[in-house]
Amino acid sequence: MIKKRYFIPLLFTGVLLLPARGWSRPPKPLAPNYPLRLINYIYGNNRNGLEDTPEQGGTIVSCAQNSKGHLYLLYTGNRSEIQVFDQRGEFIFRFGEEGEKDGQFSGYTCTLAINSKDEVLVTDVKKRKIWAFDQEGRYLNAFSSIQGLSSKDPKQDTYPAHMAIGPGDRIYISDGRNGHVWIYNSKGMFLKHLGGPRPGLFPSAGHVRFDRQGRTYVLEGIPNRIQVCTPEGNHIIYIGESGNRAGQFLRISGLAIDSEDRVYATDIVQNVVQIFNNKGDLIGVVKEYMTSEGEGRNFFAPSGILIGKGDIIYVTEQSKHRLVVLEPPQKSDQGVVTY
Repeated sequence: MIKKRYFIPLLFTGVLLLPARGWSRPPKPLAPNYPLRLINYIYGNNRNGLEDTPEQGGTIVSCAQNSKGHLYLLYTGNRSEIQVFDQRGEFIFRFGEEGEKDGQFSGYTCTLAINSKDEVLVTDVKKRKIWAFDQEGRYLNAFSSIQGLSSKDPKQDTYPAHMAIGPGDRIYISDGRNGHVWIYNSKGMFLKHLGGPRPGLFPSAGHVRFDRQGRTYVLEGIPNRIQVCTPEGNHIIYIGESGNRAGQFLRISGLAIDSEDRVYATDIVQNVVQIFNNKGDLIGVVKEYMTSEGEGRNFFAPSGILIGKGDIIYVTEQSKHRLVVLEPPQKSDQGVVTY
């Protein structure tokens, strides 16, 4: 086993402070429920062509899907590259490597995103850059991810980690250390901050997602919640809080939104996927999934989630070196339990 020499980008867990609820009914504890159905697992492979296993393999930190349905998996650390698969999970090709040249990674990448032109963008945390490639993996260009940093920001050592492509191919990059979500145009020119380190905005900003109404959802790792904002960045609601009951998080780790504006969030400690509507109401808690043989399996430290074409669900299990591919709730045998 190769000794890992890198830091895996995960979110910080905040102090578990539960607000008073008065006479309101407390949320129900997490409990086993009807599972979603497993489609398959997607494992990467090393450069010798050997497939990863649950015991050993590369570290997947991000996943995105292009207009053809191809899945792009970003690996970091001692496997600094991107692997591409078709919708069935069949390996197609790989690109990227660690190095000091343009288009080469530092060994500490965090997120990839795909725009409307099927260009692949990658955040390089150590180099403080965004790399852009075409869909075949050919290097296009790069831009600095810290253009919006000012002398007033408390942390000059920034953390340009998570990224999303918003309306008009605008690029949203979260800086968890300064509480910013930076917005760039499609050419990589800084436009503005969505928020900042002020109360009610984005402490420890993480994943960013958008619904059909154009609202912005920002995962906040330390408060263990999701903040929902207008396109201008004005606060609307919070979803979730710290705790170990349904609708709460011990360590929120991933965020996704499907075609019906259902909000999915993974909890890497509670080993669940929780589903909310766009008003913040809990729809259900998925603790396990069912194989074609009828065997129930639990999630294992789910670190991220992607909702792909047809609302197919892709859950990243970093420590198992794989994606868990699941049918959406309406296509599973019995869906999710509602509370």
